[in-house]
Amino acid sequence: MRIRPVFYAASLLLATAAVTLAACSDDDGGSAMTADLRLVHADASAGTVDLQVGGATVIHDLAYGHASAVTRVPGGMQHVVIRSGTTTVAELDTDISETQLNSLLLSASGVQVAGVTPDTGSVATSRANIRMVNVVGLNTEDPNVLDVKVSAPAPDTVMTFGLDTRIASYGPLMYFDPGTFTFKFQPEGEASVLTQVSFDVAAGETKDVVLERAADGSYSASVVLEE
Repeated sequence: MRIRPVFYAASLLLATAAVTLAACSDDDGGSAMTADLRLVHADASAGTVDLQVGGATVIHDLAYGHASAVTRVPGGMQHVVIRSGTTTVAELDTDISETQLNSLLLSASGVQVAGVTPDTGSVATSRANIRMVNVVGLNTEDPNVLDVKVSAPAPDTVMTFGLDTRIASYGPLMYFDPGTFTFKFQPEGEASVLTQVSFDVAAGETKDVVLERAADGSYSASVVLEE
C-alpha cells in the first residue's frame, strides 16, 4: 500500500493544528495571550534540559529521548533558551503562535520550530501511537525527498510515506496495533536504505520517529517517547 503525500504541506513558520486559547488578565485590566508549546528532545549530547520562554522556565528536567507534554507559554515574539544545568544548549528568537500548536525540536543541529500537521492529537489507549518528526539540517542536497517504509504489526504490510527533508515537520499521530515497528528511510523510488530504526510501542504509548540530517549529508533516526 502506498500513501502519499503526508508531510509535503508542512509549513516552516509554525504549526497548523488549532488549539484553544486562554487569556490572562494583568494588573492594568489588559490581557496577555498565551499559546501551546511542546519540546522534543532528540539531542543525545545535551543530557537533561530545561526550557525558558521569555525568561521564565516552563519545562523542567526533560530527558533525552522524551517529548514534553503540551505546555502553556506566553505568545508572540519570545526569546527561547534551552539549558542543561548552567550550560546554554541552544537559543533563538521566535514568534510563538497564539492560535496554533508550536513544536520545538532540539537536536544535534540546535533548536528549530517545526510545522505541525493537523490531527486530533488524541492518544488511543488501546493502540500504538506513532508520529514522524523531521529536523532540517544544513545539507539540503539530494537525496532530500525520501520514501519512508514502515513495517507494522498490523496490517501485515509495508506502508510507504513521502517525506521532504527540507521542511521541518511534526506529523500527525498514526494508530497501529501494539508491537515492533521498523522505519526505513530511502531515496524516493530507490531501494538503498539511508538509515533505519526498529522499536517497540505498547498500547497507549506514543513515540516519535525523529529523522535528522548531518552536515555531511548523512541521515540518522532516533525514537522519542512523548510524555
